[in-house]
Amino acid sequence: MFKLSIAVLFALAVFVSPTLHAKTLLKPEADSYFSITGGSGITHLDDGASDEQKKQQFRSFDIRFAQHFHKNWRVDLIHANEGHPYNHHRDGFSVHATYVYFPTDWFRLELGAGPYMSFDTTIDETGLELNEKRLGAMSTLAFIYPLKRFSESAHLRLQLNSYLMAARPNGNSLLIGVGWDIDNSDYQRKETRYQWFDDAWVSIINTKINHGGPETKVGYSFDLAKRFHNNLALSLGYIDEGGYNGATDRSGISTQLWKVIPLGKRFEGRMGGGGYFVLDKVEHTSAYDLKGIISFGANYYPSWSFFEDGYLGVSISRVIDRKGHQDDADLFRFSVGKRF
Repeated sequence: MFKLSIAVLFALAVFVSPTLHAKTLLKPEADSYFSITGGSGITHLDDGASDEQKKQQFRSFDIRFAQHFHKNWRVDLIHANEGHPYNHHRDGFSVHATYVYFPTDWFRLELGAGPYMSFDTTIDETGLELNEKRLGAMSTLAFIYPLKRFSESAHLRLQLNSYLMAARPNGNSLLIGVGWDIDNSDYQRKETRYQWFDDAWVSIINTKINHGGPETKVGYSFDLAKRFHNNLALSLGYIDEGGYNGATDRSGISTQLWKVIPLGKRFEGRMGGGGYFVLDKVEHTSAYDLKGIISFGANYYPSWSFFEDGYLGVSISRVIDRKGHQDDADLFRFSVGKRF
């Protein structure tokens, strides 16, 4: 019934007005988008869970960067947290194809869907703590109302997220927050030709294994990247997760393919994923293993006269340990970088 009502709401909006108000759209070649929302919802746990246990405890949030490839279509890069229902802490990353529709000239609707890489810290029936990795689907229905009294580009965003996972709990979150439509026509950064790399950054890392017990450690990383004209980038980096933390002692080489989204003159969002060729001295003193890594973050360009094209960055990287449930990790990074 819940999902049916969402479908009816969207269908009604589509047929209210046959006219798209193109005058309210940004330039289709360059416009970008950013939003942050928070709220709560219900996760449909196994039979026997109480209504109170199903609640997400007002810890749900959604951060997204996006860029139009057509006046009514966007690609959204998303980091979503589903909150803390009983015995579960599930979050992850998603990429949406989002349709933007203008039934009137005073509000708009958005409908997006795409794959969802989920990480669920939970305890199984034997008492073993797991960090399960699952590929599912995520969808979003959003109502957008402009806040022109405060800003020409800002708006109120009311959205409903739905998370679908085979053989695992599904959930819905109702979120509210703010978003910005950003015109990047003057700020698109061009690739630097005839260079092996044109971007470098060094990071301080706070490492946390995704289960109880292990200590948080401080590590570092260094990355070189080549950016391309279509806002894609390829990076090669070295990561040291900070030494033994009670579960792992990892360091190694990472390579990631990135999508970079300009957000005006001074900001850009980015999301990447790839392989992490790593030595973990706890697993084996001399054997390397291939793990996965997904990263999500933003850069800020302060335009310092003494550090031309330098930037500051914050990001989260999720290390995906394919050997088991125990040793996925969150790498919270603060970075200083430079474009060449």
